[in-house]
Amino acid sequence: MTAFLIAAALLVLVALAAVLVPLLKTSVPAGDAESAALSLHVLREQLGELEAEARAGTLDPGQYATERAEIERRVLEDGRPATAVAATAKRPLWLAAALGSAVVALAAGLYLLLGTPAVMQPPARPGGSQQNAHAVSPQQIQAMVERLAERLQNNPADGEGWLMLARSYGTLGRFPEAAAAYGRATSLLPEDAALLADYADTLAMAQGRRLQGEPEKVIQRALAADPRNVKALALAGSAAFERQDYAGAVRAWRQVLAVVPAESAVAARIRNSIADAESRSAQK
Repeated sequence: MTAFLIAAALLVLVALAAVLVPLLKTSVPAGDAESAALSLHVLREQLGELEAEARAGTLDPGQYATERAEIERRVLEDGRPATAVAATAKRPLWLAAALGSAVVALAAGLYLLLGTPAVMQPPARPGGSQQNAHAVSPQQIQAMVERLAERLQNNPADGEGWLMLARSYGTLGRFPEAAAAYGRATSLLPEDAALLADYADTLAMAQGRRLQGEPEKVIQRALAADPRNVKALALAGSAAFERQDYAGAVRAWRQVLAVVPAESAVAARIRNSIADAESRSAQK
């Protein structure tokens, strides 16, 4: 009986919470919550990949510090709770108290009429530790990404949605789909240097890490939007280096040095890259 009473009390508390919490606070729409969870997961994955590339020494010059700072900024933005556009009227406390009392009274009355304490005994649980309920499996991430893609088919004018889908596909290594989604996002959102630099980077990944062609055109769009964008300048230097225009690479990378702190890790990488480009130029 003691176990039943404890279970009954817990169920009443759950029922009270279900009734009272919506009265006393504004809830977040389920779609928004899922989108926020997906966005944060994608950004965590991107940060992990960035750290791995930095450790392996395969990251392009200037990109590590810039991309890390951008990911951290996005994490802060996507983790910030959304504020209500319009204030909602507070519901009176007496209504919450009345409903709470009604729930308790109804629960007690139903138990006296229909209750059988034996059915409230918790079933035996198999041995072994319970898995973390909050862990997100790869299958769940895939499902969320596919639901987002389906939702965008019904709302193709959602620029922010296309941007989230692009980042999600990029995290999953689906670079052609990511590039296509970035293209949709950039056609709907205002010209933004950081977004365009990410688009150019993804286009390059989709064509075997080569910046020639369309990626370089997007880099120029990014620099037109912000001539001091560090990632766009770094990519411009890498594109010039790729086509053996070492003087052009040096010019772009020197502009990065004019923007970043002189003692930063990115400045050190850029100086090494400039030295490499100047050495190659002297050998031509």
